[in-house]
Amino acid sequence: MRKTVPHGKSVVVVGGGAGGIAAAARLAQAGFAVEVWEKNEALGGKLQEHRAEGYRFDTGPSLLAMPQVVRDLFTDLGERLEDHLALEELPIGCRYFWRDGTVIDQDAAFWQRPEVARFLAEAEGIYDLSGEAYLNYPPAEFWRAFTWRNLARLRHLPKVATRRTLAEAVDRRFADPHLRQLFQRFATYNGSSPYRTPATFAIVPYVEARFGSWYVRGGMAALGRALSNLAEARGVVFRTGTEAQRWRGGLLESADGRTARPDFVVCNQDVLAAAQGWLAEAYTERERAALWRPALSSSGFVLFLGVTHRHAALSHHNIFFSDDYPAEFDALFRRRAPADDPTLYVAVTSRTDPGHAPSGCDNYFVLANAPANVDAFGPGAVEAYADRIIARLEASGLPGLRGQIAYRHAFTARDFAARDGAHQGSLYGWASHTVRTSLLRPPIHARRRPNLYFVGGTTHPGGGLPLVLLSARMAAAQIVRAAGGVS
Repeated sequence: MRKTVPHGKSVVVVGGGAGGIAAAARLAQAGFAVEVWEKNEALGGKLQEHRAEGYRFDTGPSLLAMPQVVRDLFTDLGERLEDHLALEELPIGCRYFWRDGTVIDQDAAFWQRPEVARFLAEAEGIYDLSGEAYLNYPPAEFWRAFTWRNLARLRHLPKVATRRTLAEAVDRRFADPHLRQLFQRFATYNGSSPYRTPATFAIVPYVEARFGSWYVRGGMAALGRALSNLAEARGVVFRTGTEAQRWRGGLLESADGRTARPDFVVCNQDVLAAAQGWLAEAYTERERAALWRPALSSSGFVLFLGVTHRHAALSHHNIFFSDDYPAEFDALFRRRAPADDPTLYVAVTSRTDPGHAPSGCDNYFVLANAPANVDAFGPGAVEAYADRIIARLEASGLPGLRGQIAYRHAFTARDFAARDGAHQGSLYGWASHTVRTSLLRPPIHARRRPNLYFVGGTTHPGGGLPLVLLSARMAAAQIVRAAGGVS
């Protein structure tokens, strides 16, 4: 991004998550005066950490896919990534467990299995056709990704235009029920059900196979700190503890009385929550109703466990599958209730970063998909569900776990809503259950409001850290153009 913006243009970014900070850094680099208003005392959005009794836990993303997106951000800011962060590719992207004793490692040999390689070859066509357009441009500009030189990509159009779900596409390619469940699971990367998500989301395992599974040394929260430092070095002013309350007639007001009249406003909050909060006067009732109509993505039920024993079965990333996947997603998306037998994700960063737990111990970040419903757990239900999860892990190859827990803390949809301003605790806004909610998410630029832009997981191109950073790149480029500069 070249610095060709006229002096004097100002931006306020509301929300200090990864997308907001990345947009702020890019805009400051381009010559804007930028402030970031963050309601919490800590920056980073979901890129937070929790420390207690010698244990350290990430409280948001635990895996970095598409590391080139992070590298490109640093390069665009004139920095070397290696001067700020240490990225490490994990030899085992995930270890999968089933109750029948089957264990599969997602490693290089796994991706080379003949049936897996055939599935990835088909998904590669989807990536070739849609990846550049979807990941680099808002929907109105998808056409910019195509020239006469690459029109041959259109041969893959039937793969994108199919009406099959991801589960149906996977079931056509795999006979093994374990592989079926493994590949259906990738729908949860954006909080969706494989039985409703379009088959085009077969692109997700392809991306992971092609670009690898990465870890940020020190924990994923280190990325948030590095981005904040880059932004601050470029003159971005961070105002923590400052919650936006109203935006009306170009005047932005905070709950503590601060006011600003910037040339541009960037919203790095859940679009659905902002539309009924500080941006309420920017939306009509009809527009708000349209925003709230689609199904919400899932939330999460998180357990932070400090464990005084190192179970040999575990890798850095682990999945313990449920026996009835359809029933699990029926509970989440039809009944909007916790699943009786949830699939469990367990991240143990101390296997790669030993300092995240006392010697001989491990830190478990345990995640069960949960409904986007802040009332899903009534009084006493949180601890009861935590007990059920621990019992399930004990019976799935971690014997004696209950007696080995030295620290325990739960984090639910209600906590995600309070900390992140997430509507009903949803992690990614809309679930990607239709073509519209997958490809036509709430837009980065609100055309009826020419100086309002959005970044983050609830706008285009979607949820997940790489996509959030790409939304920041698109939004910053659009603002530079709108200000009369060249992006």
